Amino acid sequence: MAPLPSDMDTELEKISKGCVTIADYKLLTNNDVTWFIASMIGRELVRESVSTIGLLELRGALHFGPMTPWRDRNFLRPPTEQELGSASSLEQYYELKEPKSITRSLDSLMIMEKDIPRGVAFIDGRFPGIRKIFKEKFEKMLGKSGKMVMDRKTVDRMIEEYSAIDKKIRDAIEKDSFECLVQSYP
Repeated sequence: MAPLPSDMDTELEKISKGCVTIADYKLLTNNDVTWFIASMIGRELVRESVSTIGLLELRGALHFGPMTPWRDRNFLRPPTEQELGSASSLEQYYELKEPKSITRSLDSLMIMEKDIPRGVAFIDGRFPGIRKIFKEKFEKMLGKSGKMVMDRKTVDRMIEEYSAIDKKIRDAIEKDSFECLVQSYP
């Protein structure tokens, strides 16, 4: 007898079947560009919005403040051991280690920081399970009360889990994306 699928597996299956169409991409770009350009920009916006939701949920689980404004690509370099050692709080340590992306920087070629709220709203509306997956996993890792001992190793484990979940969700969205685009071609 095969094991029952987990809640995450069930949600990922729903996500993989949730087609993001050219019309969706045009909506995400405010119908300001052609369908082809909208699909390129929209795909990046969807990807980075998923990541942003995960980071927001991670910060919430850790009881850290909001995400910092975007910076130029120089902030993408990994922190040095000295910088990590100098972090005077767990939140400062996290800020240094938080996963970053050139697409979520001032040097992005496709999207701007002001686009992210629109992308997050789209994802929350179309795929509410994405936020649920991140939130439930982080709560489970910390215990519902959030009383787990917080230290740098905990932050590192949470970031690793974030990255694994982010990849699974992105893969689920991309699973049938080509077929969705072909079916929704204008």
